Amino acid sequence: MIHFGTSGWRGIVGQDFTFRNVRLVLDATLEVLRDQGQVGEIIVSYDTRLLSEKFAREAVAVFTHYGVVTVMSERDLPSPCLAYAVRERGASLGVMFTASHNPAEYNGLKLFTTHGTHAPKDFTDVIETVVAARSGAFEDFYVPQMHLAQAAPLTEGYLASLERDLDWEAIARSGLVVAVDPLFGTAREFLDRVLLAHNVTTHVLHTTKDPYFGGYAPECTPQNLAGLREKVRTSGAQIGLATDGDADRFGVVNAACRAISPNLVIALLTEYLIRRRGIRGGIGRTVATTRLVDRVARAADREMVETPVGFHNFGPLFLSGRISIATEESAGLGVGSHLPARDGIYAALLMAELAAVEGPSLDELVRGLFARHGALFSRRVQLPLKERTRAAIEKVSKKSFKEFAGQRVTRADRRDGILLELADGSWVLARVAGTEPKLRIYAEAPSSGQLRTLVRETRALVHGAEEGVTHVRD
Repeated sequence: MIHFGTSGWRGIVGQDFTFRNVRLVLDATLEVLRDQGQVGEIIVSYDTRLLSEKFAREAVAVFTHYGVVTVMSERDLPSPCLAYAVRERGASLGVMFTASHNPAEYNGLKLFTTHGTHAPKDFTDVIETVVAARSGAFEDFYVPQMHLAQAAPLTEGYLASLERDLDWEAIARSGLVVAVDPLFGTAREFLDRVLLAHNVTTHVLHTTKDPYFGGYAPECTPQNLAGLREKVRTSGAQIGLATDGDADRFGVVNAACRAISPNLVIALLTEYLIRRRGIRGGIGRTVATTRLVDRVARAADREMVETPVGFHNFGPLFLSGRISIATEESAGLGVGSHLPARDGIYAALLMAELAAVEGPSLDELVRGLFARHGALFSRRVQLPLKERTRAAIEKVSKKSFKEFAGQRVTRADRRDGILLELADGSWVLARVAGTEPKLRIYAEAPSSGQLRTLVRETRALVHGAEEGVTHVRD
């Protein structure tokens, strides 16, 4: 079954993500665009994965077959670069072939609207409906009209935005030394290039194109950033910056060679954008993101808007002007004045600017954040999705909770798994991931002891529900 999750459609290549299925989804997408009267130029790009470029060429064949002018990038691009190009050119749609931070055996596609936002759920839901109706009798034969196919770099506007939207004078004055790791992904010759162009001392690694990402998933986890941590140590860099496979998420390593939690980076950057940059407007965060963002917003008298997991939920909020900053626990940051979509390159460079302006000791910056807003410690645990897990989560979400982990429950939310907020300011969320077969447990608490208790109790709760499931529906 083809399903769009919280960040596009993904699947294992040759199993779910096949050329036939890709053509089917693209054909359905074009039908939905036509029904909405939005067919114009379509822009297509791809990441560094095996077959990504070939999938992109299939998209050109499908769209030009139907008489649509289709522009394909001349090289693999970061997702935010494609989103920027769609908005800049006024294209009707952007199609990005990527599985983001998933392992190498996956591929996928993300869709971007003419405004440069992630395609909303009501759009992808209709695509799913069309796909389901057609899948049985679908004939995937196309005759591309090559005079409608174009190629373009699609990079100039995005690179110019990085020049415009960052304080390069402050970075240069600070004498900051930076280490950069694009994890063999699309940020190579973007993140490192712009730093070197401004004479920032930059040490780089993993800047070749490797469809297997060095043998591990291109995700900015502490384990995967071991090479960056070592580069920080050997080079004497004050900060290490990383991006995931399609460069819409970030990773940060401090001078002590420790990876900083994305939640802490998000809270630091949100406060910096408000206090130092003077950015107006509300703040958005997903339900799984640190409540430090709430405290920062409250201190600045800004509206705090909570959404379900998935950056596509922020698009309408950006376009309406209700929010100016969007935050997501999985290392996602979007700033409306730059791009109303997740941008790991911009977030990483903004962190370099913050270190240059506020001081390079990230530990001191975190301590200051806690002193102003109170300490919160967060954790995300990923578990394999067993056959009974979905049914178990449904079972747990139907339970009534008055108390959990020794604290009174102040709020229970069941829109996406089960969220429990507790009287001491801690909370826990258990949900099935929308992009890979994982059960995710998110937790946050004012002490590391309470954090461990939350995770332990939630795992036990889910495990108990799994044991009690007697019938599993496919």
